[in-house]
Amino acid sequence: MIRLNSRIPVMAGPRLVEMADPQRVEALLRARNVIAVRRHKRNIVELQLCDFGDSARIPPKWGKPQKLSTSLECDDNPHGVWKFKRLAVTRGRPGTPA
Repeated sequence: MIRLNSRIPVMAGPRLVEMADPQRVEALLRARNVIAVRRHKRNIVELQLCDFGDSARIPPKWGKPQKLSTSLECDDNPHGVWKFKRLAVTRGRPGTPA
């Protein structure tokens, strides 16, 4: 239940994203990464935006992106074709020291 004259805070963790009117709240509730915080299991008092499988908070790879690919000619790579280099797999993520 949404009050017609009220605005509801939309939060992403501890940060306030916006104060949404009832029409905007209804649109946001259709999203899969929104959790409605209710008071007494009736009135919506806050919307929480959750991470949903995107890598926006993962820092980009440091250095040149070309270091992960090569255009050197060899038996399995013809002239003018780029291919990915094989990475050594360690215990952690590829490319990080063990």
